[in-house]
Amino acid sequence: MKILLLEDEDTLRKNIEKFLTLKGHSVDSFDDGGQLLKDANLFEYDFFIFDINVPDVNGFELLIYIKDKKIETPVIFISAMIGIEEITKGFELGCSDYLKKPFELEELELRMKNIKNSFSTHERITLPNGLVYDFSAKAVFQGDKQLELSKKQSEILYILMKHHGQVVSFDTIADYAYEDDFRDMHTISSHIRDIRKVIGAEVIKNVRGVGYKVVF
Repeated sequence: MKILLLEDEDTLRKNIEKFLTLKGHSVDSFDDGGQLLKDANLFEYDFFIFDINVPDVNGFELLIYIKDKKIETPVIFISAMIGIEEITKGFELGCSDYLKKPFELEELELRMKNIKNSFSTHERITLPNGLVYDFSAKAVFQGDKQLELSKKQSEILYILMKHHGQVVSFDTIADYAYEDDFRDMHTISSHIRDIRKVIGAEVIKNVRGVGYKVVF
């Protein structure tokens, strides 16, 4: 998974980042909420881990911003704040879980797995033409048959499906599907054409000069 971490305590932030990286995840970390909003593309992540008391923009404010943007990526709050009022506020705003400091890193991973498993039970979307998109597999199925997409096409379709109904910019697609500074819109457009041949041209709409949007 691609994870966005916000934690202003240096040692803890580095330990979490190292632990999750060793577990095979990709982690971008920040110690300042304002800097996170400036530099991070929130649409490209699979999981958010936020401390609450951080400089500039706190964890609660970030979650409000994320929900306003209709981003449904799961959020775990990690905080030394143990009052029932803070915990209640976090859940009312839409966080997926709340982990009190100090905690074992293995517990953080376990909670992340449980949340992703609960999401995966309903992460299937019915497409036109009798097709089904499965988020956990990042694949398109017709009945029991998985339709053929290249790895790169699967990544591009995943980020579009994750934000279906919303315009996904070329930069967001490139940031998610490519690890370097790749920005060749022609190559992305070529992949989109091939994806359309599999799922139907009407499913992916081109928003000229901006990006693409899944509609159905």
